Amino acid sequence: MEQLHQKIKDVERIEYQMTTFIRRAMYVDQTEKKIGLLERSSYLLMRHLDEHGPDQVKGMAAAFRLDLSTISRQVAVLEKKQFIDRQTSKTDKRVSVFQLTPLGEKTLRKDRALRMERYSQIVSDWSPEERQSFGCLLERMNQAFFDL
Repeated sequence: MEQLHQKIKDVERIEYQMTTFIRRAMYVDQTEKKIGLLERSSYLLMRHLDEHGPDQVKGMAAAFRLDLSTISRQVAVLEKKQFIDRQTSKTDKRVSVFQLTPLGEKTLRKDRALRMERYSQIVSDWSPEERQSFGCLLERMNQAFFDL
């Protein structure tokens, strides 16, 4: 019975801390403390293209579990700012594939460096083991959400 009670307390703690973390991260993104020039959604899409290479709207929508219209709007913004460009798929001429432009790569590098600096400051007093463990656990949590 005690183990069940502890498990419930642990899950409640995780739920509260994750909810608080997300809220605080979103708050910072909307203030003068915002990291970099890119909006969070733009940064994530550009990171996706940087990590995985050219992709279709359908692939990006699947990666972020968003509907096609949401991703299409975000892609249109990035395309208008010339951070990404549209290519015709080599395997299916009816399909568009998006990739980072040189301007997009440069902008992403700058934003990523600013984000790395901020996160490095946040965990500056953590041990290497704590940083590694937290990164692994966050990755595991993200995958668990994706598997729902």
